[in-house]
Amino acid sequence: MADRLPHNTGKISQKPLRRWQLSPVKIDNKTYYLYVEEETGLPVFTDKLGESKFSQVAINFLNEMPFLVDPQRTWLMQNVFSFNLYRPIPSAENEKLKNYLQIIARHQAEFKETLNDNDDFSSTEDFNDLVYLLLALSGNDQEVLMQFCQLVNEEHPVKVKAPRPGATIKPQFKDPRIWVDDEGKASADNPATVQAISPNNQQMIDQFIASADGQLMGDDKTARRILDQFLNHFMLKDKICMVTTNLAAPNIFFAGTLDQIDEDLLSATLSNFYIFLSHIGIVRQSAARDVADYLDTSYDIIYGEPELAAPEDDCQDSLIQQLLDELAPVQADTSANVGNRQLINPQNYDQAYVITAKLADFKPLASRTFVIKGSSTIEELAETVILMFYGDLAHLYDAINEQTEEFYTQSADFVPGGMTKVKLDLATVSLLNEKDKLTIHYDYGDGWEFKLHVQKIQPVTNEELPHVQKARGYGIIEDIGGVGGLAQYYDDYQKGQVEPDLLDWLGGEPIDLNSVDINELNQLIK
Repeated sequence: MADRLPHNTGKISQKPLRRWQLSPVKIDNKTYYLYVEEETGLPVFTDKLGESKFSQVAINFLNEMPFLVDPQRTWLMQNVFSFNLYRPIPSAENEKLKNYLQIIARHQAEFKETLNDNDDFSSTEDFNDLVYLLLALSGNDQEVLMQFCQLVNEEHPVKVKAPRPGATIKPQFKDPRIWVDDEGKASADNPATVQAISPNNQQMIDQFIASADGQLMGDDKTARRILDQFLNHFMLKDKICMVTTNLAAPNIFFAGTLDQIDEDLLSATLSNFYIFLSHIGIVRQSAARDVADYLDTSYDIIYGEPELAAPEDDCQDSLIQQLLDELAPVQADTSANVGNRQLINPQNYDQAYVITAKLADFKPLASRTFVIKGSSTIEELAETVILMFYGDLAHLYDAINEQTEEFYTQSADFVPGGMTKVKLDLATVSLLNEKDKLTIHYDYGDGWEFKLHVQKIQPVTNEELPHVQKARGYGIIEDIGGVGGLAQYYDDYQKGQVEPDLLDWLGGEPIDLNSVDINELNQLIK
């Protein structure tokens, strides 16, 4: 299996995943329709012709792909209808389709039995059984799924955002980002780069094993073997990839290596390794949490426990239902109806939002006017705001839409009374209407609040987004004690009486809360 694992390039391909071969097939004297993705051979069965039926079945099948992670499944499901990536194109038979047709003809009994195992073979989920049977009889089920996964990761890698500075543990290896210009290049054509990355990966493994995170593993030898296979073989086999290339890489490696290593040890090793990378300042803490969530979801899908696949809420199921509702001609609804748990509004998805934000309950006023894309997630909106006010994203945050009473969070524990919980990284800014108001909470200890107001929705221009247009006042100082501590500091600063210890804590120079540099803000959010 390891030899067939796909690479995970960070370079986005321009080739759309939309060429499907189509042929009617007879099973038990009834006509079905078989769609086959031209490049990978991924099959989809339906009982009726038409894009709507195809999309409904494809959505359910994609949601069960264990090699994909939640952002990729969400992207695929949204793009099934929004960007026509999966519009079937009938054309001449290719070898993959021809082979499938021969298998179906030779194994009518098995396909008939699969159909008869279901009392009412009508739901879109039932067609997945036919897909799994066809792939199993072809003998290349894993290969087809992994090839499709490879295409998805070329189209939509999960970006690994650079962490804010301030890690307390010094790395004993080079930051992998120094090879960012080599990401996606063929390993065979760049042996010198591969030879430089491999020993650096080994130093990374050594420091992890010696760290407190690594000591939790207990089995150093197996953990070393897992990480060596992951970093130096899987990640460098075909194209040059590092831990900072694609956050989906651990999940793909996990799903494709289960037959070789105990799944619990494999999952724990990868999760703890990314926690170590967050402690040492290579990835963000949120990235480490995401890796653990992705691995848990993949495990639950593979071992037939879908009810555990989304322990925080039913947002993924809601997205599927929303997409299916939009595909139904009579029930299609493309409005920004958040009350029905829609997560995108196609009308505003490609628009630009002009938003004002201010730090609540503090004077002098600290405010920003900025522009962000409607396709950005609420998570990206919140992080942009926090960065614009000089937060370092080292603490938890959430957002509330005061009009719809939607509570955007990653937490599984707390939801304010009367609020509906939605995952931050699934809902998009396109849901918001002009004049909507949001509140972003950041650092539950210091209790910072930012008040947002949607001023205008307009066409996107050529400028890079998000972009700060206006700014007033500095913003926050991390860990100073919230608005009360910031107000005390401002009063002392105005009097020229900032305590020496506090001045040392600030790096030796006082911060003027009345001043702000827009160019610096745009560089921060860039």
